[in-house]
Amino acid sequence: MLNAMNKKTNERKYFFLPVNTGYVDEGLPNDRCVKFYADRSGHNLYCAIVGNVVIPNGFGSNDFCAKISDSISWQRLSKAITIEGARPGIQLSSAWENYNGIKHFVAKYVNNPNPITEYKAALLDISSIDVLKIFENLRRGIELSVRAGFKHIQIHAAHGYLFSLLIDEAFSPHSELALDNLNRLAEELVIEGIESSLRISLITGDQSVDENRLKLIDVIFTFPFSFFDVSFGFYNINKYLIYPTSEMLLASRLDLTLDLAKRFPNKQVILSGKSNGAWNPLIPNNVHIGICRDLIANPNFLRDRAMGCIDCMKCHYYSRGESQLTCGRW
Repeated sequence: MLNAMNKKTNERKYFFLPVNTGYVDEGLPNDRCVKFYADRSGHNLYCAIVGNVVIPNGFGSNDFCAKISDSISWQRLSKAITIEGARPGIQLSSAWENYNGIKHFVAKYVNNPNPITEYKAALLDISSIDVLKIFENLRRGIELSVRAGFKHIQIHAAHGYLFSLLIDEAFSPHSELALDNLNRLAEELVIEGIESSLRISLITGDQSVDENRLKLIDVIFTFPFSFFDVSFGFYNINKYLIYPTSEMLLASRLDLTLDLAKRFPNKQVILSGKSNGAWNPLIPNNVHIGICRDLIANPNFLRDRAMGCIDCMKCHYYSRGESQLTCGRW
């Protein structure tokens, strides 16, 4: 079965990348959430990954996050994606207690602490025992997800959320322990025949951290995840790196991701960032296409790419003080 999965991995694939829609009732995906993903899971989409789902005993990045559980609501969602032809995926994540995401797109330092200081402070009271408990909670989240019918598990270790800090020695005194557990978790998923991905931030947006960033990336890329979903930026530093709109940022993101894929030709990389260059047939065979805002704007984007995101910015509902995803085009 794994050989068949690896053979399919070599084909160019299209992913609907994780997005926190806010379409939840008491932490469970509601009817609007089910319809949202069903509408976008056709036209040869390989995998639709439900975004930013909180693990057991974890903490949401805002008040509108879904939380994985044994509720039948999760089975309804995975089934709706499957019926439309895509593989149902789920992104498991956590922040920390009292986490506060900034509303501005770029951190304002006047009368505010440096976000790097805040990120480091978030882990000050986390012990090695706590790290092991967090990974056990993640394993429980994976178990619940698989039982609900999800066929692709993504671990969110990007954007300055909990797992991205735990594995990084720039923030965590227990980074080696966290990396070891992450590697073992990836190995367990391989043994179980469960497709997986790891979302990472290639850069954080802080020069003092990023000058040593490649050392961490090199370690992570030895882990046996099925795919590596390459993103950029930490949420509380510069959200424009996470959601690029300028041609310069888009081009840089494309170039850096392709360079990474060439350095690791035996690893499968998911390219994100709203860039027309992503559709170039000459990109390396180990690069797959991740789509988010264009599919939000147009559920039929894979059939009609002329009608995608127009950068109205309404999808950034948290930054706008709202509770649910909206889109000026859709």
